[in-house]
Amino acid sequence: MSSLLIAAAGLSAVLIINDSAKQSYQSNEQFLIANVQNQIVSVDNTKALSRADYASLRRAGFTELVAVAQTRRHIYADGKRLTRRSIDHTGIDTFALYSQLSSPVALSASKEHQLAYEKQDENAVLLALDFGNVGSQNQAIIHPTLLDSLSAEAEELSGPRPIFTSADGRLLPKLYAHKNASLGNDIIMSMAALYGLYPETELSALLLIGDAPANRLDALKAALPSHLNLQSLNNSEQDSELTSSFHLNLMAMALLMFVVCLFIVVNAINLLMHTRMPWLKICRQLGIGRKQLMLVQLAEVGFLTLIACLIGIVLGLELAKLASPTVQATLENLYQVEVGYGQISLITLFLQVFGISLVGCITASLLPLQKLNQNLSSTKAVDEAKSQAFWHKMTWACFVVFAVIGIILLNFVQALWLLLIATACVILAGCCILLINYPLALRQIVKLIPKSLPLLRVSTKQSVSLSGKTKIACCAFFIAATSNIGMNLMVDSFRGATFSWLEQRLAADYYIYSNTALELDDIAKASDLVIHQRFENYTQFGKREIQQFSYPSTQRFQKAMSFYELAPQYSQENISELWHAFENANGILVNQQFAFGMGYEVNDKVSIPHPSTGKLSEYNILGIIYDFGNPSAQVLMPIRLFDPSTTSYFIYSIQGSEASIDRFTQSLLQNDIDIEKQIIETSELLRLSMQAFDDTFVITDGLNIVTLLVAALSLACAIVVIMNDVRPQNMLIRSLGVSAFKTQFLALFQYVLLCLVALIFATPFGILLAWVLITDINYQAFSWTYPLLISLTKIAKVYALSLCVVILVIIVPLIRAGKRPLINDIRQVN
Repeated sequence: MSSLLIAAAGLSAVLIINDSAKQSYQSNEQFLIANVQNQIVSVDNTKALSRADYASLRRAGFTELVAVAQTRRHIYADGKRLTRRSIDHTGIDTFALYSQLSSPVALSASKEHQLAYEKQDENAVLLALDFGNVGSQNQAIIHPTLLDSLSAEAEELSGPRPIFTSADGRLLPKLYAHKNASLGNDIIMSMAALYGLYPETELSALLLIGDAPANRLDALKAALPSHLNLQSLNNSEQDSELTSSFHLNLMAMALLMFVVCLFIVVNAINLLMHTRMPWLKICRQLGIGRKQLMLVQLAEVGFLTLIACLIGIVLGLELAKLASPTVQATLENLYQVEVGYGQISLITLFLQVFGISLVGCITASLLPLQKLNQNLSSTKAVDEAKSQAFWHKMTWACFVVFAVIGIILLNFVQALWLLLIATACVILAGCCILLINYPLALRQIVKLIPKSLPLLRVSTKQSVSLSGKTKIACCAFFIAATSNIGMNLMVDSFRGATFSWLEQRLAADYYIYSNTALELDDIAKASDLVIHQRFENYTQFGKREIQQFSYPSTQRFQKAMSFYELAPQYSQENISELWHAFENANGILVNQQFAFGMGYEVNDKVSIPHPSTGKLSEYNILGIIYDFGNPSAQVLMPIRLFDPSTTSYFIYSIQGSEASIDRFTQSLLQNDIDIEKQIIETSELLRLSMQAFDDTFVITDGLNIVTLLVAALSLACAIVVIMNDVRPQNMLIRSLGVSAFKTQFLALFQYVLLCLVALIFATPFGILLAWVLITDINYQAFSWTYPLLISLTKIAKVYALSLCVVILVIIVPLIRAGKRPLINDIRQVN
């Protein structure tokens, strides 16, 4: 029952988060306004979308355009910051929106335009009306969950009835709760209210309301100035793939946990059937048919599943609420979308969870019920030798099928969900190998034990027969161990590659994070320091937004670059020629995310907007670089192509002696710059980066331990059943004078031996799993890869942790069995 609760709760939470994320993504750029298919944005780095552009287009007759401005800020109360993550403050031209939504459609309008008007989502009208009077600066819309969290935080800091303000003490509009999926980390208000708070905010986009016909779109494109562009909303293939990979990964994690929990269900039903066997035999003697008994058992399983799903869904709802902030941050950082608080249909959720759980539980019940049917049969005798031979052949056949499917999928498909199926095939093929070779491996171990230890030899021989009775539990442990080894090697490889990459790329002595108006170049030169600005720019390439960063081509920074692949005409011996071409702007360096995500290779030519002028220029890809953890496609270009007056920069790298650094910091202190927070030594930056990396993967370690616990519980359920079957043997050993302690130790040795053999077989498949995760799953999901590092120390730690978890779980039933008096076993056998 507890395993079903865990499975239903986890599955419910994932379904809720997935649905909420999809709702949020679909309406992420529409801001509660229905039927928005297109938007106008600036594509010229030197000229942003202005209010003059908006007014000009409105005067030209394009009244269906509605301006949106957005800025990300923290919220304060009584001068104290309430938010850990900044909140999106969105201003909408509510006057234009209200006018567009309330204006009647002309009779001469096309039928398509009239139907689009009639199908307008009432939420769009509510958005305009919820502000009260048009243009009101006193009201804003926020999701009730976010409002509750802000209110609770404010009450702890400043007492009841908090007054929300900006950083400089300006009052926020009155916040009204509005439940909608797109409202996750947003506060939506009128444009006037936003500019009253943050007058320096620029327009973000002009939304085109309604389904405009093709001729209307062509006219709008013709009227746009050169620095503006009309683009479709939510049609980016890459963004769709990223969010799909997020949903698929979440669902895969949930289903894996669900399947592992079902192993406990199988062993629990086995235990239940074993306990009820005397009662079931009495029922058969009374004339009750086996089918009726089977149906009663299935009905009981279905009823328990129903109860578990009802409670699990409630727990899943609470779990989803707890996970929302973390998932919000993940989506925001990785996929540039935010999880809102979606409107969940409880009926649909219950049907999904109960349907999956019922099918899983019935499937898990088939094997125990088949075994029960054989035990209750009084007419058929089962030939054990033929049965074992049949299952041996079937296991080999399953191995061949899983191996072939896995090889085909890994080599010939790119869809992420098919690669996840290939990963499952790899693990299942390993299960088949384990089941085939379990007896053989244990027999070889028996030969290694000297004859001077007869009890240990007898115990080891008994483990051969136990391996056949604990197949399901051992498979669960094998899956958990394989996943544990694979995930640990993957994370360890990622950590090692990231550390080496950062250690090489962080070439300067210190880094400064500052957006001050001071001329830091002049201060650094006066202090005999070498300083480099890191210019950054975002531009459109195809349908994607890419990063343009500057990179110094000095000797020190040349050595710091970490290449994944160089153009064939360059090598480490003539690498200076590559940097000469880079400095002359004949070529660029791109990260793996750019190359893999967009299908480019070295020596390909790409046309990218110039970082200063915005004009398309053709460049040759000189090399592909490592850029771990970055979700964006990135292009490195020489510093001289960037114009400081039009390009943002706030990171500086500095090199020099300790005396020069001291003079430089003293100059900064005189100009009121907080050197404690804004200047950081390279070694400290490396330490903080790796600490952030370790903190990110804490949840992975927790999931690994949980997986092992579930597998150990499955093994413990099987042990309880087996202990009842081996009572005669244990009774005979104890009657010969062997103490209860030695009997317990021998039993513990048997099960630890089974787990150790499973770990040995899981090791190569865990390494293979790590390779698949790095070279296929990570490649398709995030468009980067890194070398696989096989650490024997890490594998040994997995061995130690796995065996410790198993011993802690199975020692409880062993101790209980050892405390039972011998006479009780004799009486029960008789």
